This record gives sequence, C-alpha cells and structure tokens, in this order.
Amino acid sequence: MDGARDQLATAIRAAAGEAEAWERAELHLLEQGLRERLAILQVEPTPEVAAALMAVACYFGEHTPEWGGDTRTTLCEIARLGLRLLEGDDPT
Repeated sequence: MDGARDQLATAIRAAAGEAEAWERAELHLLEQGLRERLAILQVEPTPEVAAALMAVACYFGEHTPEWGGDTRTTLCEIARLGLRLLEGDDPT
C-alpha cells in the first residue's frame, strides 16, 4: 500500500474498532455479495476500487447531513468493505 492508502486504512481500522462476532459474520456476507456484484459488472476488486469505497464513505461521513437516521453505521460498513477488498481478509 502507498502512504495515503495506508493512512486511510489505518483510520478506518481505528474508527471501526472491535467488531462483535455477529458483525464480522454480517460483514463477511456483505463482502461476498459485493464481490458477486462486482463480478457481474466485470469490475475487478482492485486496491483502487477498495480505496475508492473507503474514500467515498469517509467523504460522505464528513460532508453529508444525516436525514432522520444515523448513517454512520452504513458508512462504516462501506469503508470496512473497501478495507477487506484492499487487504483480502477481515482486518478486525
């Protein structure tokens, strides 16, 4: 990983914190679904795709107002999916 991606991955790991077993299992299922969707679209889960997912989640987390609910959990899942694609396994 380059420096900027490494910093992004480190920030997401810190923000995600420790995950419960059920959360890791849920994230695994989400990851498998995302990988299947990317395959259908013929998009390789490259480090660039992973970094883009993490960057989008962080950007929206910083710049999008929450509309009647807490979007941070969903944004964290998007970021963690990007991290899993980048690292190839569950970092938590």
